[in-house]
Amino acid sequence: MNRELKLLELRRYAIDKRVSIRFRDPGSTRECVINPQGQIKIPTLEKDFRVEEVFAAAQGFEIIGQFGSQQLTRDEMAEELSQAFKQRRIASAARDED
Repeated sequence: MNRELKLLELRRYAIDKRVSIRFRDPGSTRECVINPQGQIKIPTLEKDFRVEEVFAAAQGFEIIGQFGSQQLTRDEMAEELSQAFKQRRIASAARDED
């Protein structure tokens, strides 16, 4: 999978699906959580870093919803976003036809 993963898309996905998404830099304790409102939170004590750096280093993502959590690799997360936005475009096109 060669699709580039974008932070803005991850935030939109969290809002659309009403889930939280946790990601971390595997080489450190830096961690971020996108809440269901699309806001990025830093739950760790270490807060002196750029979210974009942690996002770029992240190899795994945890989607946390009302029915539990799901662990995805970076490629799997990119595919999940692609599928979700494809369904969103199909639903939008169907509404436009009405």
